[in-house]
Amino acid sequence: MFLLVSGIMFCLVLWTTAILHPGEVTRSYTDITLLAPFFDWIHNFPMVKGVLGVALLLLIAGLWNRLVNKHSLLKQSTYFPFFFMVILLSCRTPLIGFYPSLVASLFLVLFLDRMISSYKKERALSDIFDAGLFIGIATLFYIPSIVFLMVLWVGLFTIRAISGRELLGSIIGFILPFIFTFTYNLVFYPAYPWYNKIASKFVYHAIHLSFSWQQWIIMICVFITAAISLWFFVNKASDNVLKTQKFWNLVVWFIFIAIVSVLICPVKDSRAFAILAIPGSFVLSAYFLKTRAKLVPELLFLSLMGAVIISMFF
Repeated sequence: MFLLVSGIMFCLVLWTTAILHPGEVTRSYTDITLLAPFFDWIHNFPMVKGVLGVALLLLIAGLWNRLVNKHSLLKQSTYFPFFFMVILLSCRTPLIGFYPSLVASLFLVLFLDRMISSYKKERALSDIFDAGLFIGIATLFYIPSIVFLMVLWVGLFTIRAISGRELLGSIIGFILPFIFTFTYNLVFYPAYPWYNKIASKFVYHAIHLSFSWQQWIIMICVFITAAISLWFFVNKASDNVLKTQKFWNLVVWFIFIAIVSVLICPVKDSRAFAILAIPGSFVLSAYFLKTRAKLVPELLFLSLMGAVIISMFF
C-alpha cells in the first residue's frame, strides 16, 4: 500500500508542478496519429491536457498492476508495476500532458490482458479478436503501434497453439477500427487527404541531439537501472512456472517491438518512448521484488528517484 499511495502522491506532485509552472511548450505531436484534429484542438487547453493526462496515466498504471496481480505474473501481489509505471511516465516534462502514445498505451495494456487471458483456453477466438481490435484502436491514436501486431502473432505461437481461425480473427479485429474510421471520414470529410497526410509525415529529418546535465542524469540512471533489471529478468525467466515463462518471453518481444516503434516514429522525444514504460515497469518490478541483493537495488532505487526529482525540479 505504501507503493500505491506514494506512487499516486509522487505522480500528482510531479504533474501539478509541471502543469502550474510550464517551461518550454512542447509541440502538439499530431503528425503520427489518424485523429490529428482532436489532438490539435486539445493542444490549445494545457490545463485540460494535464488533467486528462494524469487521469489516464493513473488508469493505465492501475489496469497494468491489476493484470500482473490477477495472473500472478510476479508470484506475489505487489504495487511495484503501478509505482514504476507512474515514475517512468512522469520523469520528463514532455511526458506531462495528453498525447497519442499515452492513449495508445491504454489499449496495448488491454491487448496484453486479452492475450494472457487466452492461455490454455480451447476456444479463445473472442479474446484474440479483442486483442487485434485493441491494437487497431491503438494504431488510430498512434500510428507506430501497428508494429505490435507482431507481438500478437508471436503470442499466438508461444502462449497457445495457433489456429487459422484465430489468426484471421486477429487480422479482422485489427482492421475493423480502420473500416469505421475511414467510412466515417469518407462520408463527412470526403476530400481529406489521408494517404498524403500519413506518407508525408513519415519522413525523417536531421536530428540534432543536445541534452542538459539534468537530462543526462535521468537518462544515465534509467539506462543503468533498466540494463541491470533486464539482465536479471532474462536470466530468471526459466525459474517461473510455464505460464509465467511464456509471458516473460512475450515481454521481451514487447520490448524489442517497442524499440522498433521508436525507430519508425518521425518525432524523437520522450513521448516516443512512452510505450516502453509498459514492459519497463514490469522488468523493474521483477528485479526489485525478486533480487536477493541488498545494496545495489537500494542504490539504484535511490538514484532513480533522485534523478527524477532533479529532472523535474532543477
